[in-house]
Amino acid sequence: MTGLGSRPNAEQLAEFRDRVRAHIAEHAPPFRAREGHRAPENAEQETQLRAWFAGLFEAGFVGADWPIEYGGRADHHPLHDRIVSEEILRARAPRPVDQVNLAAHVLLHFGSEDQKRALLPPIRRSEHVWCQLLSEPDAGSDIAAVRSRGVQRDDGSWVIDGQKTWITDAHWADMGLALIRTDPTSSRHHGLSVFAVPLSAPGVEVRPIRTIGDAIEINEVFLSGVVVDADGLIGEAGQGWSIIMAGLDFERFGIGGNVILLELLIADLVTVARNALVDGIPALSHADIRQEVADLAVEAEVAKAFIDDHVERLIIGAEQPGDGSIAKLSFAETYHRLSAYGAELAAAVDVGADAEAQHAKERLRECWLWSRAYTVSGGSSEMMRNILAKRRLMLPSG
Repeated sequence: MTGLGSRPNAEQLAEFRDRVRAHIAEHAPPFRAREGHRAPENAEQETQLRAWFAGLFEAGFVGADWPIEYGGRADHHPLHDRIVSEEILRARAPRPVDQVNLAAHVLLHFGSEDQKRALLPPIRRSEHVWCQLLSEPDAGSDIAAVRSRGVQRDDGSWVIDGQKTWITDAHWADMGLALIRTDPTSSRHHGLSVFAVPLSAPGVEVRPIRTIGDAIEINEVFLSGVVVDADGLIGEAGQGWSIIMAGLDFERFGIGGNVILLELLIADLVTVARNALVDGIPALSHADIRQEVADLAVEAEVAKAFIDDHVERLIIGAEQPGDGSIAKLSFAETYHRLSAYGAELAAAVDVGADAEAQHAKERLRECWLWSRAYTVSGGSSEMMRNILAKRRLMLPSG
């Protein structure tokens, strides 16, 4: 990643935000993002999404923190990333695929120069969408329990067999970042390796899983005798646990950085509460409903405050162990509570003919149906608490 440039002043940040807004207004796909419906639903949407993501890279709004030789910008600052994320979310435009960011992070930190030259440019052109081949049946968030096996052949290539599940975006991804056990005598965190696996390779089978929101977002992936060339191994054999942990810490903070979604949820909740009548008066005029909305708004502000504080500490190099897990946990749990209450209220009231209130009701329902995914993806809330107990509180294991 590039080093930190000088901190932009308020005027420079405002100018950058204006440029981001203008780019979104001109280039965003002609459909709004929906929670739980983030993958393309047809070939036309996929083409539009890939063009949109490639355009964000080309404009220097995504991937600006990469080394300059791989497309990064010398004037990049973390505050720019925050602004891009905020404006994409507030515009309800499709946000870049999290798994692509994780793959790029892993490649930049652990990939060979040949791998970087071969795999990073297709990411920037959006020719390669990546997924994470981590979770497995009977393992869930405990990725140390990986059983998929990789055996190296005499020519240096590897043969991979196993099953992965709950794999986001695998049905339209081009590449997979796979965690595989390459030492048959190992257990838990030892003997794991990371591979870049083309999903078009013989032996890869993707079976979509339809979610409760009636969308295809996640999948099962079967690996049956999949041959990966020697240059598909990322880092060293047996280094897989540290590679994936570094990537997941990066991803978890990215999930927490979606805290602006909480702001949008509060806005939808207030819209419904203002337009719905309960006992003949607006729902928001009832003290109990107003109090609940206020409490949830405070929770959202607490999550946002942590992100703001972490970004400032990141800028000066004062981040602490477990910050990514705190960000992820705070966002995911608050999102679930907020959307659950919003969906419950929306289902119980009639907002009349107001179009925006109707849209708000539907968004609250979709967010609630998707909210449990946030408490699991990138590591479950239970795993996040376990990580914090060990890394932040330094509590003993067992």
